[in-house]
Order: sequence, then structure tokens, then C-alpha cells
Amino acid sequence: MMTGADQKKAMRNIAAFLVEYIMNDKGCSRDEAVELLIKTTVYAALMDEETELYLESREGVLDILKEELAGNPYRLLEV
Repeated sequence: MMTGADQKKAMRNIAAFLVEYIMNDKGCSRDEAVELLIKTTVYAALMDEETELYLESREGVLDILKEELAGNPYRLLEV
């Protein structure tokens, strides 16, 4: 069982990974990438401990984020 601190660390690690991806993909600053990420349903789900999205791999969460950014947010419902 993960502790609350472990959950938060996992969430931060995945969020940081997603921010790096957005920066590279969009050619934007870290602040702009963070702003974009926090507006997504993926980020909201990642920060919601009840979804347990933080237990997924970084790459798995990135795939869901890519779907959302491409205009298909419904993949998240399959998790």
C-alpha cells in the first residue's frame, strides 16, 4: 500500500514528465506547459487519488494525455 507521500511523489513525477513532453511537443516554456497541463482532464484525474491514475506508467498517462490534446478525451474513461 502506498503512503500519501508516495502517492504525491508519483503524481508529481508523472506531472513533471507530462510537462517535459508538452514543452518539447509544443515548443513552449515550462510555465506555458504547466498552464496547458493543469487545464486537462488528465491532470485533474491524476491529482484525484480515487482514480489511482498515478499507479499507471508515465508513458501510459502520456498516451491518454496525447489523446485528450488531439481532441479525444474519452480514453480516460477506459482507465
